[in-house]
Amino acid sequence: MNGVRILSGTPDPDTARALTGLLHQLPGAEPGPALPDSTTLLDVLARAADTGIDELPEAVVVHDRISPMPALEVIREIALRFPAVGVVLLTADPSPAVLSGAMDAGARGVVALPLSYDELGARIEAAAGWAAGVRRHLSPQQAALPAVPGGTMVAVAGAKGGVGTTVIAVQLALAAQAAGKSTALVDLDLQGGDIASYLDVQFRRSVADLADIPDVTSRVLQDAMYVHESGPALLLAPGDGERGEEVTDRSARHVLHALRQRYEVVVVDCGTQMTGANAVAVETADTALLVTTPDVVAVRAAKRMVRMWDRLQIRKPQDVLVTVNRHTRGSEIQPSLVARITGTRVSTAVVPAAFRELQAVVDAGRLQDLDNRSTVKQGVWALAAEVGLSAAGGALVPRRGRRTRGDQGQVVLETLGMTPLILVVLILVWQAVLAGYTFTLAGHAADQAARAAAVGKDARAAAVDDLPGAWDQVTVDSGRADGMVDVTVGLRVPVLFPGAVDFPLWVHGHASAVDEEVDAP
Repeated sequence: MNGVRILSGTPDPDTARALTGLLHQLPGAEPGPALPDSTTLLDVLARAADTGIDELPEAVVVHDRISPMPALEVIREIALRFPAVGVVLLTADPSPAVLSGAMDAGARGVVALPLSYDELGARIEAAAGWAAGVRRHLSPQQAALPAVPGGTMVAVAGAKGGVGTTVIAVQLALAAQAAGKSTALVDLDLQGGDIASYLDVQFRRSVADLADIPDVTSRVLQDAMYVHESGPALLLAPGDGERGEEVTDRSARHVLHALRQRYEVVVVDCGTQMTGANAVAVETADTALLVTTPDVVAVRAAKRMVRMWDRLQIRKPQDVLVTVNRHTRGSEIQPSLVARITGTRVSTAVVPAAFRELQAVVDAGRLQDLDNRSTVKQGVWALAAEVGLSAAGGALVPRRGRRTRGDQGQVVLETLGMTPLILVVLILVWQAVLAGYTFTLAGHAADQAARAAAVGKDARAAAVDDLPGAWDQVTVDSGRADGMVDVTVGLRVPVLFPGAVDFPLWVHGHASAVDEEVDAP
C-alpha cells in the first residue's frame, strides 16, 4: 500500500483504539480518526466528495454495531453515494450469512474481531486496490488500452533450465514491437522469472496481483503492467516466489484472454516447470515454442516435455514448434535429428552459439541494447518472422552467405585440412599443361630440324634454336632414305615450373622433308 487513506466508524472506544493502532502499523496507510456514529461518517464523506473524488478516502472500515443507521445500510449508502470508496465490515460474527449480507450491500471485505494484523492489512489493501481501479475508470484523464480483435499469443517454454528461454522470449517481444505491433511480454515462470532482471526493471506489481480479480479490465491491466522504455508492456512474475501459487489456471486464463483483447502480440515466458498457469498458456497459444540446445540432455528433456504435454492433453506433438539455441554446424545433433527424436516440427531459424555477444548486455540488464549485428539477435528475429510476429522483410534476417563465428572457425579448419589436397591437384593440372606444351614444342623443333637437314645445315642447332631455356634436354636423330630426310626430336618434360625439377618423361616429335642435296648439281 502506498498513501492509502482510511476512515473508520466504530462506537466502541476500545475497538477504535485497537483499530487505529493496527492501521498505523500498516505500511503506507494514512488512517484518520475513528468516528463514533454513522451520521458523522456519512457527513465527512459527503464533504470530501464535494471537493472532488480524489479527496475521498480509499477505504472505510464500518463496525457492525455502528448507529443510528444499521451497519449494512451504512455500507449500502456508501456504495451508492461514493462508489470510488472500498468498504470493509468489522464484525464479531464472521458467519457465512453475515459475509453474504455484507457482500450484497457492497462491502469489499469482512474482518473478524478480535482484530488480526494480517487479515486487516489484506482486506484494506484489497479494498484500496478496488477503489483505485474504480477511480481510474471514472477519471476522464486516464485513457484505456484500445481493444484489438484477438492478438497473437506465443508461449515460449524451455526443455530444461539454462537453454535460453527468457532471452528468446524477450527478443521475440522486441522484434514484434519493432514491427509496429502493440506487444505484451508476460512472465509466467512464477517462481524464478527473470524478465525483470534481463530488462533492469523494478516494479511492485505482478501477475499475482491479478489472481483474485474476476473481471480483468483494461484499466486493471494498465495498473498491473509496466511499459518498458523499449516498447513492450511487461506483466512480471511475483518478486516472492511463494506468491506464484496464487496464480491458478483459471486466473491465468482470464488474464491471458484480457491481454489478447488489448495487444496485437502476447509473448509468454513459461519457464521450464509446468504449472496450471503456464499450462494454460501453452494450451491456448497460437504457437507453442519449445527451446532446446543441441546436446543429449536437453534434447531428452525436450522429448519428456512434449510427451507430458501430450499425456495431459495440453498440446499435441505435431502442434509444437521446437527451436534449437546455441546451434553450430559442427554439432553432432542437428535440427533434423531433434525433429525425429521429439516428433515435433523444428523451426527453420536457429539461434547460433555466441555467448560473448550476450554477456555485456546480460550483465548490465540491458538485453534490449543487443547490437543489430549480433548473430543471436538476427537468429531470434528471424524466428519471430517465421512464427508471424514480424514481417519477413522487417526482421533482422541474417544476410545470405553470412556465417556465425563458430561456423567461420569450422570453415577455417576445413580449409586448412583441404589445402594439401588442393595443392596436389593444382600440381597435377599444371604438369598436364606442361606435358601438352612439350608435345607442341617437340613437333615444332622436329619441323625446323628437318628443314635444316634437307639443305645440309646442322639439324640439332635448328631444333634447339626456338626452344625455351627450360627445355634444354634435347635429342635429335636424323636419317635419309628414298630422297627424304626424317628427323625425330626428343624433349624431356619439366615438372611444376620450367627449369625447376626434371620429370622422367620424354616427348618425341617427328618430321620429314625432301632431301634437296640429292638434286644438287
